[in-house]
Amino acid sequence: MATFVRYGPTPRYGIPDAGFCASSFVLVRQGPTVLAGIPKEHPRWTKEWAPNFLVYGRADLADEFRSWRLPASYLYEGEHPADAAHRVLEDQLRIRVRPLGAVSVYSFYDPSSWYPGRMHYDLCFVYQIRGGRPTRVPPWWRRLEFWRLRDLRKEELGSAMSDLVRVLRLGP
Repeated sequence: MATFVRYGPTPRYGIPDAGFCASSFVLVRQGPTVLAGIPKEHPRWTKEWAPNFLVYGRADLADEFRSWRLPASYLYEGEHPADAAHRVLEDQLRIRVRPLGAVSVYSFYDPSSWYPGRMHYDLCFVYQIRGGRPTRVPPWWRRLEFWRLRDLRKEELGSAMSDLVRVLRLGP
């Protein structure tokens, strides 16, 4: 079984007390909009894309399954971010893999929700493609729709999404 890139907490190597996560996001663009979805309870989330769901309490997990997310996955140890992005396209969205646009990298250093009083570091690799939504909504998504980033409000976004969406609103 592959191991996700998520280390910590550890005081070694300058890693924050609450560790760090590395994720690849795929912005499927259609004009000025991007594809976002509301996940549905399905074992693929915790096994393949969002192991953080395993540590959430019942109420927090219920919130995740009511919230909008950008298509993304944690990286596996040793996995190139572009390979994780292709995995998101193929496995999570069921979109035929196509060339990825240039990667943008964002990092965030915030208080951890998993380890209160400790800091956490997120490293986000963001790829863009032009295209449409899947022909059918895969069974692990409740909804998939195109949104203008400025229309996605913080309180409607799933965990770890609001910082990235806030930064992406500044871009083209």
